[in-house]
Amino acid sequence: MTHQARPVKQYAPGLRMTTDRDGVVIRYARPYEGERLREIAFTAKAHWGYDPEWVRRWVANGDFSTEALRSNETFVADDGSDVVAWAMLVPRGDIAWLEDMWVVPSWMRKGIGARLFERVAARARELGARRLEWEAEPNAVGFYEKVGGRYVRDSETSEWGRVLQIMGCDL
Repeated sequence: MTHQARPVKQYAPGLRMTTDRDGVVIRYARPYEGERLREIAFTAKAHWGYDPEWVRRWVANGDFSTEALRSNETFVADDGSDVVAWAMLVPRGDIAWLEDMWVVPSWMRKGIGARLFERVAARARELGARRLEWEAEPNAVGFYEKVGGRYVRDSETSEWGRVLQIMGCDL
């Protein structure tokens, strides 16, 4: 979770929010929503049984500043009363990078993650990427396989001593 700031993006003129029958809207994150995104990352990661103190330290390393949210392609799923999931896309030319994707545990297995992933993939295509790649949380590998992701390679060892699967899909 590096969230390094990049120059402020220009929003594409035809970019629309998407809504489904459940009333959840996929939209860009608002600059002031950083702390909510941090909470979701913590709750989702802790849901997988990791030590809460380790998760707190991990989340503390993330940049959820107004600048980070403005300078990345950060999408949220909003149920009308709260943000329930989010994802951050980092355009990198032909291969875009899904930096983060987290869903509130009570919203898992309801299709929100798949809709958010599809929106990120569509935006990556709009920006000219031919492929999308990401480091997969081990407990989410099955989800990513269901949305078309496949193993690409192992990651470098992180500052936490973990090696994760890098997964990807063609766009």
